[in-house]
This record gives sequence, C-alpha cells and structure tokens, in this order.
Amino acid sequence: MKLVKDEFNSDIFQMKMGNVVLEGDKPQEMNFKLLREKAAVEEFRHLTVKIPSYDKKMVNAFLKEEFYLADTLVEYVFELKKARLPRIQHLCSLQDCRQEELPVLKEIARKSFQADRFHCDGHLSKERCDKYYEKWIENSYHGFAEKVITAKDQGKPVGFTTGKTYPDDPYGHLVLSAVSDECRGRGVYTSMIHEGVSWILREHGDLKGVIVGTQIDTLAVQKAWVKLGFTVYGSFYVLHQYLGDGYGEV
Repeated sequence: MKLVKDEFNSDIFQMKMGNVVLEGDKPQEMNFKLLREKAAVEEFRHLTVKIPSYDKKMVNAFLKEEFYLADTLVEYVFELKKARLPRIQHLCSLQDCRQEELPVLKEIARKSFQADRFHCDGHLSKERCDKYYEKWIENSYHGFAEKVITAKDQGKPVGFTTGKTYPDDPYGHLVLSAVSDECRGRGVYTSMIHEGVSWILREHGDLKGVIVGTQIDTLAVQKAWVKLGFTVYGSFYVLHQYLGDGYGEV
C-alpha cells in the first residue's frame, strides 16, 4: 500500500489529507507501523481508504488499526451495448451549465449533501464539508468535469449533474448530482441522469458504459437508476482515520 496526498481535500479542510492506496496487498502482509511512521513524518492529519465490500478481512485489518467507518458506497452501471434508455417525459429543461448559474448551483450543492463521508466524520467541520461540494461544482464547471448539465424549471436552475471520462477507463462517469429541495420528487434527477447517459452515447459511444455511485441508503437515487436501465456494479466501504486535534469525536 502507499500513501498519497489528496490535494483537493487538503485545500478544502486546511489540513494534510491522504488516501491509502491498496496495491494487491494481503491483510496479513500490511505494514501498518510503516504507514503510521510515514504519516507522522509527512505530517498527515487525516487518512482515507476505500475497500471493496467483499474484502471483509481487509476491512477488519484497518478497523483494528483505529480506522473507522465513514461511508458505504454502491455503484451502478449502464451497459451501452446491452441496455437501452427508456423514453421519458422531461418536466424540466436541460442544457449545458452557464457561468451565471453557478451561485444557485453552489447553494444547491451546499444544501444537498449531508449524509456523505465528510459530514459523517465528527472530526471535520460542517462549514468545510459544505464548502467541499460548493467548490466541487465550481471546479467542475471550470474544467474538472467534461460535462456539467443544468436542469431548469421556469428558467430557474434547480439541479445539476457532472460527467467525466478518462483516457484509460472504458467507462464514463456521472460524478456529482443534486436537485433543489423544492423540486425533488418531480423527476428532475431522473431527467438529468437520462441526459447524462445520452451525452455519453452521443460523444463517447465507444465506451462500455456509464458508472454512477452513491451512499448505500440513498434509495430514491438507486430506484431512479434502475428505472433508467442501470444495474448493480460494485460496493465499497470507506474508512477514515484522524491523526490530529479535531472538532469532536466520531
């Protein structure tokens, strides 16, 4: 395993944060003493590791080393060669994001994400957790994402989804999506994901499919994916470890 600094998270939370990257390691061969020494020497204050949910031995190995559960993620995939998007009635308009829409979209992002791994970590301030998603949608517009779709109702932005592809990845990704409180339950989210898949089909039809992910308990989101033809792809546990003085206890 190796420890890699997470530049974006470190900037948002104003502490050195790192990702533990597993490289085919076996639990019984993990050198946690070396990991702790490296983290101390390089002044890391917060660590994250993402482990496939089937690897219970690996999860337990990290839990024994004072990592704690922060999130459980599920991924779904839309297989471009096997699935077909259903026809749906869009009750909102869908278009590429415009810069003047960013203040509204940042507010939607700030309010929408409250059950994620950051907000569930008592060592991280809520203010910076909120800022994380505001900055994410802003950065997405300025080039972090390949595509940012805005949903509008009566001319007002009410939601967004972001899309990205990678040179060596056979799958496209719809990364971050949110809908304003007043427009939830009206099909806006389903319409945005439908348009995101349509974009992949139009511009990246050579890919195998489109992957989306969410927390395991966001059932409405997963029902929308199934309705559109997505199927379960994988699941992960996300574990954190806090190494410094903090805001509270988990």
